[in-house]
Amino acid sequence: MVEDTARRLAEELIKSEYAQKLIAAKKAYDEDLEAQNMVQEYIDMQNKFQNRLATEDVSEEEKDKFYNDINDLNNTIKARESSGGLYRSESDFNEYMQSVYGIISTAVQNAIVPDGGCSGSCSSCGGCH
Repeated sequence: MVEDTARRLAEELIKSEYAQKLIAAKKAYDEDLEAQNMVQEYIDMQNKFQNRLATEDVSEEEKDKFYNDINDLNNTIKARESSGGLYRSESDFNEYMQSVYGIISTAVQNAIVPDGGCSGSCSSCGGCH
């Protein structure tokens, strides 16, 4: 029963404005090879620099240059319609999912109130009775 309700909730979530925007943004990103190449370049830059940090001394000057370069690339990726749109859509959808989870969690917690006036906060408690 609960599993069926969860599946129906998932179907409704997929129909939501947030999920539909995410699906459209993912499609736009998948069609934008230049954006994908920039993201791959970002990942490659990070990996290469992490490897350098692990195997050799890197000057503060080199670190600053790397951080500036990678931040510039990150800003370019986020400013691009497809990749930035995907990033924002994922963030919005995740926020929406967290709010739905919060509603469910609060409703369950409110329905399962322990006897004896327990607030559920163990830090303010003298022990379970």
